[in-house]
Amino acid sequence: MAIALTACGRTGSSGAADAELSRLDSLIDQHDIFEKKKLNRISDLRAGGYKAVTPSEQYLFSDMMFNEFLTLKADSAAKYVDRCIAIAQDNGNEEWEAKSKINKAEMLTGTGLLHEAEEVMLSINASTLPESLKVAYYGQKIYLYGHLGFYAGGEGNIYFDKERAYKDSIMQVITPSHPEYLWYKAGNIAGTDRTDPEVVKELKKRVDSSKHNTRQDAKEAYILAKLFEQSGDLGNAMKYMATSAIADVRIANAEIASLEELAQMVFNGGKGDIDRAYSYVNYSMNKALTYPNRARSIGITRIMDQVNKAYQERMSQQQHRNEIAFIVVCILALILISSLITIILQNRRLRKQSERLDNTNKSLNDNVRELSEAHEKLNAANERLRQLNEDLRHKNDQLNEASYVKEEYMGYLFSVCSNYIGKLENLRQSVYAKAVSKKYKEIVEDTQADIMKTELKEFYHSFDTIFLNIYPDFISDFNSLLQEDKRIVPKEGELLNTELRIYALVRLGITDSVKIAEFLHCSPQTVYNNRFRVRNKAIIDKKDFAETVRTLGKYSCNT
Repeated sequence: MAIALTACGRTGSSGAADAELSRLDSLIDQHDIFEKKKLNRISDLRAGGYKAVTPSEQYLFSDMMFNEFLTLKADSAAKYVDRCIAIAQDNGNEEWEAKSKINKAEMLTGTGLLHEAEEVMLSINASTLPESLKVAYYGQKIYLYGHLGFYAGGEGNIYFDKERAYKDSIMQVITPSHPEYLWYKAGNIAGTDRTDPEVVKELKKRVDSSKHNTRQDAKEAYILAKLFEQSGDLGNAMKYMATSAIADVRIANAEIASLEELAQMVFNGGKGDIDRAYSYVNYSMNKALTYPNRARSIGITRIMDQVNKAYQERMSQQQHRNEIAFIVVCILALILISSLITIILQNRRLRKQSERLDNTNKSLNDNVRELSEAHEKLNAANERLRQLNEDLRHKNDQLNEASYVKEEYMGYLFSVCSNYIGKLENLRQSVYAKAVSKKYKEIVEDTQADIMKTELKEFYHSFDTIFLNIYPDFISDFNSLLQEDKRIVPKEGELLNTELRIYALVRLGITDSVKIAEFLHCSPQTVYNNRFRVRNKAIIDKKDFAETVRTLGKYSCNT
């Protein structure tokens, strides 16, 4: 059925249809890949067929292989469907036999052997069919008589009447839960003057949300396109016919009706995209020959003749334009020759001027080179000066830090010394007074070790306070050197713990473990063990750990 579309752009379609046509063109170029994937899948399934032992397993395997070959290669599909019929008959399973005969009729219809397909369908006793096969039976009748009517020609032939009758029949047995309910309901509307916006809406929703990679997707997009075409929405008709063809190409469907109709749409009576129409018709013809589909090949040949005729007309017009263009080119060639003679004469004059200009440019380039070299030397000197300034600034920062730390700790030292001198004087006076009074037990209590522990704790607190005053970011910077799950966090109420206090002294430049032990009033072994344990948590090289710690923490002067 030829379809006249209003020209719109290159292809005569809407923007949405253009996008689908472009996707289709790309997939057609890759059709070998899809066919190879399908053949590989069939090969894998065939390898698994050796495991089929029971009649049920053999039937299911043959039925599965039939469905794989149904849209790819009719001869192989025929072999497996005949095997299904033989298995069903050998086992006396009438349901298997009826299902397989329906499948065989579908395959024969697809290859164009319509009368053979009709004979197979007549051999099925419809009255004994189970409910599960009635939809498939009526659906095949619709498929068969639709093809018979199309190839018989004419709008009112008997086959179309039978097709319409079976469309009504199938709607009596199919339920909304059936996966092909929308397909058959839409097919019942197609070709009539009836409309059902809800069916179009539901069908469009399903097609738009599908992945377009199954035979059912291709069928639903096809019937949706036919409904849009029937309502006069030719842009959407072309879009969804292209969507149907996309699904057919992806599943390597050789019995592809959508592409044949799409070729007619884009051809547009010779006013549309002839190249694209030729590509689609050629693809359809190749598939019809390899399937093979004898009846479809005849129909495609008719379209191909129209496309070839339009192509020849276009070539004739192109040849006429080429002849005109040749004459124009000859005239332009004469003009060009005369222009070349003029240009040659001018070039001779320009060459002399160019030589003089080259000499001038050479002299100028020499001056520019010398200036560039001087500029590079100046940049190098500036870079050295910048580096010296940077080094000087760094040294000044170090001196400022050292001076600041020295001032802070000198003040801290005098404060601590003064505090302890006062405490010693108070202790001396207390001991002296108690000794004179012979209160020896009280003297012993005043000089117990607990007092020293308290004093040492206050000493640590004073040290921690003034250190974190100077280096407030020390703890976070120090932990950044450690593995995340092994970072050191002081307990509640502490400013620094022993491990952090040891490395605080390292930050101040005291790296000797003996001196650190004296400062913290603990054994050198304790200091060594703590340092060793912390180094093992480091994420940097252990040899560089102490030196890296000495660079931590930007000191703060805001005290």
